Amino acid sequence: MHTMVQVIHAWRRANHPDIAQNAPCNNYISHLLLISLPFDLRISHNNLPIMAIARIRSRLSTGGPAQPPSPMPNSRPTRNDPSFNNYVDKLKNIPEFDTTDDSNRPPIAEVEYKLIKAKDKNSIQQMMESAAKFGMFRVSGHGISPEELNAAFTEADFIFGLLAERWSRDGDREEFAWSRSAMAVAERRRDVKNDENFLKFRSKMDNIANKLEAIAKDMAQAIGTNGGKQPRKKIKENETRMVLFKHNNSSLQPHTPRSSQTPRSLDGNRRDNATFALSIHIPTEQGEFRLISEEGPVSFRTIPNTIVITVGEQMEEWSYGEFRSVFGEINIEPDIQDEKGAFSIELKCSPSCLNDVVDKHDSISITDQIIFVVIVAIVYKLFSYMLS
Repeated sequence: MHTMVQVIHAWRRANHPDIAQNAPCNNYISHLLLISLPFDLRISHNNLPIMAIARIRSRLSTGGPAQPPSPMPNSRPTRNDPSFNNYVDKLKNIPEFDTTDDSNRPPIAEVEYKLIKAKDKNSIQQMMESAAKFGMFRVSGHGISPEELNAAFTEADFIFGLLAERWSRDGDREEFAWSRSAMAVAERRRDVKNDENFLKFRSKMDNIANKLEAIAKDMAQAIGTNGGKQPRKKIKENETRMVLFKHNNSSLQPHTPRSSQTPRSLDGNRRDNATFALSIHIPTEQGEFRLISEEGPVSFRTIPNTIVITVGEQMEEWSYGEFRSVFGEINIEPDIQDEKGAFSIELKCSPSCLNDVVDKHDSISITDQIIFVVIVAIVYKLFSYMLS
């Protein structure tokens, strides 16, 4: 009974402000409020038995003659009423909800991989403009199927435990650091050397890495060869690195924020991005890609058939600021009943073809200088001959 009265009082305050807040909840008012309660509240509240509600209704209807409601001297709010003004101010400051739809997605370019390989000028121009403005672009038709991606993670749980020194947890997801040199070192271990699961895992990940590196190389080649005579700077060719993410349902994990959600995250991400030119992101199932920057996060949906490529600080330095470096990550919320979870990959690389563009540009510059010197010498001799 006490619980139901509390429900009636709370609902009365929220939906009948014309009734005085300090007015007694007499039988007449309570009966009206109970009858006008939403159906789901009348059926049960906090698992209150239906029979108990029936008894309450009986008491309200037989407790004596109904009393009229307490009169209000003036129930209409005025513009000078402080409570009314506060209510209007609150309406003006309704917070924006962080949605995962594409309503806040900037026009990030999505290009076909085959068109980039075919040197389609329009597609390459869209890709370069998106990299310059947003620091990212998307590539569809990349040739890596969702089935191949999922098959690559068949032995993931076992390997995460076998090579625990390369495994870590970050909020509601697990991370595994992969590189060719690290896998070569791990293979020398006695407990790993002849393990069939490890050999399968390494072979599958090598294959995925090779395909993603080829895509990164083609993208970098297209950007490098279509930049005109813009000045370029050499970069350090670091070893390719992949981070394998296992995404778990957030409701099943400890409520600890990811490192990307902490105040110092941008500084750490900048240091990591500074060692690579491009980052490729690909999920095993539909997820959300979140671009994290000082201006605030921007998110949009991403699927396995489309990869997201972000610009690292190496490419920003290589282009003397023409292309903007950014940091982003994929988030997947798997079904709560999916014990396997979902996975995503981030590959970071420094394509050597970016330095080839610099070497070619420098060699052309030297040739131009030699031609210029020769022309000046010829003109000088002609001028000297004419004066003699």
